[in-house]
Amino acid sequence: MKTNAPVTARWISVVLPAFGFVYCSFASETAKTWQYLLLPDSQLIERCPVCGRPEIPIQMEGKFRVREVMSTPILSVFSWEMIAWSAGGAGGPTYQITGHGTWQWGGEVAVSQDATLDVWIQTSAGAVHAYLTNVTPVVTRHWPMIYTSLEQTNGTQFQQFALTVAAAPAFDIWFSTSQPFHAGIWDWPTNRVSEGDLISSSGRIIKRNSELTGRLGIMPPAPDLGLDGIEARPGGDLYFSIKTPAFSETLGQLNAGDLLSDKGRVVSNYMAMLSAFAPTPPLPDPNLDALQIMANGEIFFSVGTDFFSERLGKLIRKGDLLSSAGRVVKTQEELVARFYPADPKTDYGLDAIHVWPSGEVWFSVETGFYGSHFEYYGPGYLLSDQGYIVARNLDLLAKFQPLEDLADFGLDALLIVTDADEPSPGIAPPRCTGINLQRPGSLLTLTWDMPGRLFQLEWSTNCFGPWTPLSPVTTGLENGALTLPANAPRGFYRLKQW
Repeated sequence: MKTNAPVTARWISVVLPAFGFVYCSFASETAKTWQYLLLPDSQLIERCPVCGRPEIPIQMEGKFRVREVMSTPILSVFSWEMIAWSAGGAGGPTYQITGHGTWQWGGEVAVSQDATLDVWIQTSAGAVHAYLTNVTPVVTRHWPMIYTSLEQTNGTQFQQFALTVAAAPAFDIWFSTSQPFHAGIWDWPTNRVSEGDLISSSGRIIKRNSELTGRLGIMPPAPDLGLDGIEARPGGDLYFSIKTPAFSETLGQLNAGDLLSDKGRVVSNYMAMLSAFAPTPPLPDPNLDALQIMANGEIFFSVGTDFFSERLGKLIRKGDLLSSAGRVVKTQEELVARFYPADPKTDYGLDAIHVWPSGEVWFSVETGFYGSHFEYYGPGYLLSDQGYIVARNLDLLAKFQPLEDLADFGLDALLIVTDADEPSPGIAPPRCTGINLQRPGSLLTLTWDMPGRLFQLEWSTNCFGPWTPLSPVTTGLENGALTLPANAPRGFYRLKQW
């Protein structure tokens, strides 16, 4: 089997501060490793076979690292490391799961999987050392997704654990909503989150809309223009589209179908992006909804208005996934087919996308729909074209604790921070360009050249790891500089990039 090589993020810069001695070097990480994020359908069940009490699944969350140990044309073996999962809370029982495991994936005739876990499960009654193995070898999700159910093999008649692990190779999920809300984790009035803000499922605001549009030359007070599509580019440049047209004193008219940069420029206009389709008649601004720029520079996108393509000789719908090369990547019907919509001919629109190297597409729709058995899929749900729900809207917003009583705030822009994407060609490693140690106070300022798209500072006591994140994933450091306080841990520091 073939797994993607690690992306540019695996090139690192290492810095060692130690009482006036500073060492700066370059290194690369050659092992194939991926950071995985548990998806909301991950669950823990604690059973008591002799008690006969009902089983209540509890949602798990957390992260772990997957490292490739061995790979052949038909089989790969992986190590699950740095498991840090949790379950429960809000007045109920709580669980903390730590440990490691192994996972085999592949096969000569049919793809199968085999997983084992060696973990400690901390409960209110104490810690349990649990060994678990997967219930079935059947694979239901394509690589690099993980979905497996495991049962404890060393349990007792009074306590047995079962885990369902649903995971994706993601550090973070960034997105915007269609409706504004107030976050319960902050105080009024600064707790308002607009439909133009770029936010994270980890419960933080990545960029306010004013930060995205602040350099576009719109006279103050600049209104909130909304956020429809988002993509990170080399140098921490964010490309995006807006919902509301605006006039710029420096750039002229800005349309909802234009591709803009937070550095203050128009990257492309809607006419250039649609030119390969030869729309007839020429379109007014069709809006730019979903957005992803592939490693080869091809732009995947969707529009908010149907149009006829003279070159393809057919109607292009707002729910179709399009390419700037002038092709339909996937039709609306293909995207939703495995959800068996009750009305398969309806176009539900396409608001957000992420296309994985395997070809699997994560997406959200503009209008919610029902499946053939009356299951509802809301406009704020993150769905997979493989037929499963990646996350419901309130799962994505859980860390914010929205005060409004809405079941769905919508899902517009989407950006997955992941190790699994194809690397962009020609991106150099981050480079430490300056070191300044100030006394008294022992403040260490590091200046970096950052050619990547996204960045995260990590720390370790050993230059070979394991590495611990010291900062959230960011689009860049202010002026490329980072100051470490006097109480920063001694050891090795690296700037990771995607």
